[in-house]
Amino acid sequence: MARPAWLFRPRRRSPAGPARPARPARTRPDERGSLLPLIIGFGIIIMLLCAVVFDAAQAFVYRRALSGIADGAALAATNGVDKAAIYRGGVGDRVVLSRQLAQEEVDRYVAEGGYRTVDCGVTAMTAAEVTVTCGGTVVLPITNSVSSGQGRIDITVRANAETFATP
Repeated sequence: MARPAWLFRPRRRSPAGPARPARPARTRPDERGSLLPLIIGFGIIIMLLCAVVFDAAQAFVYRRALSGIADGAALAATNGVDKAAIYRGGVGDRVVLSRQLAQEEVDRYVAEGGYRTVDCGVTAMTAAEVTVTCGGTVVLPITNSVSSGQGRIDITVRANAETFATP
């Protein structure tokens, strides 16, 4: 089968006016290696953010644990009932707490729990309610390692408890 003639027609050139001058080649500044500082910078920012989040989480978890210890100590303090007052006049309509006995119960609770780094004490008291304040120091691992031992935060929490026989 023969091919049609129109397939073999030479292309016509468009009527060209004067020849255009050749465009000068665009010169781009050398951008090789410009991505490396960007990656390094973002890497440093991400590591710093991770360090801050890790240390903040450490402080948050320590505060929650300290709050649990303070709650337990406040409940233990409500066992500091003045037994002499009960034997003298009976319970009546309420139980009277003794500050000294409440502090002894708090100290016993802290000692039995093995909380050596926690300091708890009875800070306020009514006839049937005890307020216990506990304090401790949390060591922030990353900040501590970077700052030569300066990464410590003192945390204080408070807890209240009432006796079982309040009016």
